Amino acid sequence: MYKSVLSGVFLLIVLNSSLATAQAEETAVYTITIDYVVQNVGPNTALDSQALIVLFDNFSGWASQEVISEQITVDGTPVLPQIFSTDDNRWTIISLGNLGPGESKTISVVHVLKVSSVDLSVNPNSVGTTFPPELDLYTVPVDGLYESDNPAIQSLAQQLTDGITNPYYKAKRVFDYLMENLDYQLQQTEHGALWGLQMGKGDCTEFSNLFIALVRAVGIPAKSISGFGYLALYTPETGKDIKELGHAWSIFYLPGYGWAPADAVWPQHIGSFGKMDYAHIVGAVTDGRDAVNEQGEIVWRSPKYIERKWKYYKGEPTQLDGSVSGSIVPEVLLDVGLQVSPLIENDMLRLTATIKNIGQSSVSNLTAVLEVDPSYFEVVSSPQHRNNLASGEDWQTSFDVQLKENAYDNKHIFTSRVTYDSSYGITGGTFLAVGETLVSIPPKPAMPQQVHDLMLLALVATLFGAIVALGVVLARR
Repeated sequence: MYKSVLSGVFLLIVLNSSLATAQAEETAVYTITIDYVVQNVGPNTALDSQALIVLFDNFSGWASQEVISEQITVDGTPVLPQIFSTDDNRWTIISLGNLGPGESKTISVVHVLKVSSVDLSVNPNSVGTTFPPELDLYTVPVDGLYESDNPAIQSLAQQLTDGITNPYYKAKRVFDYLMENLDYQLQQTEHGALWGLQMGKGDCTEFSNLFIALVRAVGIPAKSISGFGYLALYTPETGKDIKELGHAWSIFYLPGYGWAPADAVWPQHIGSFGKMDYAHIVGAVTDGRDAVNEQGEIVWRSPKYIERKWKYYKGEPTQLDGSVSGSIVPEVLLDVGLQVSPLIENDMLRLTATIKNIGQSSVSNLTAVLEVDPSYFEVVSSPQHRNNLASGEDWQTSFDVQLKENAYDNKHIFTSRVTYDSSYGITGGTFLAVGETLVSIPPKPAMPQQVHDLMLLALVATLFGAIVALGVVLARR
């Protein structure tokens, strides 16, 4: 898949919606349209042509994704093909009939998805150490993808987890290692875990593959997620193209909790461990066994994938070609960005929240607040309100924060939460958008020498005056 370029180094954007509940949830609603064109590029007729395509599915637990609606057409005519499914994936086989030389047909699939953020809030002390035996399948190596039996990967995995028995802490050590030692660089081809380790770089695929190989090497079941990431950094024109939005991440198993998500590149330099935001759209789940073809190439069977089959008369072979294109359009989606003023004056810091409605529908009754750690900061600004925000419109609002002495020379996360109402379709209700930014507060600057000297002189003068006054009082006795 084509991986998206992750930016916004310290920015984590999370959006949510609630369905007729009092508590706002972090949710986005997307319309995803994918067109599969199948064409006979050979000299003879292709008989009984078929196309296998992967469909979006419902997920809960490690992900929260609901298919609101699904429509499949062939050259504009609705069809109701048989749907096949496993615990992980859904797919269908579309019959296209006979295709003559040069003839083509277009399969269009339109999904409306509700995708919510998840946070498993894992308590490491509640994680067990025994895995169900049926999950052994997800601990084996896969050549060209998860080379967990390679000596270099085995050695690193053992080194990272030496003395650790809790699977949560084992996986977290691997996760932290990737964030600290692998450089994010966009790749034009897919590579396995060993390549990522040897080269010390990669994008979402290499990070995911190496994470899986390392945790499998220490007996933790893990699988790949092939899907999409909807990034607000894209303009409306390029951001809709699914070719620009492909993304990969991982899930790993924790006894007592089940499958848990992990993404070491999103958001960049922060990552997501045991939680996942609304921007992660699940396409397909794979254990890796079907991901490497005979040529050694990594091919993800996700909704961007199409498999073609056909028959031909003896002695009259032909060839079918296929192409995939599509778009992801947010229907309900707010982007919350936080920018920090570079100046700290009188222990005061200002943060500006930019709230942009990148969904297709207008929203109303917006309230923005800033959340901080009260042991380090105090927000002195009141919550901010706005009546309406149209599609494509921005709203900027600022918050002033008082710094305490222990806030200096440290890193802190600031969070802006925006609640709002949407009336979009059956998913209308009270929504929540969250923006986070990681801020490094520098050491508190030393007092300038000149000011220091003046203050010292003032103090000496004050003390001298007090002594003189005391002497006068004593002399009058």
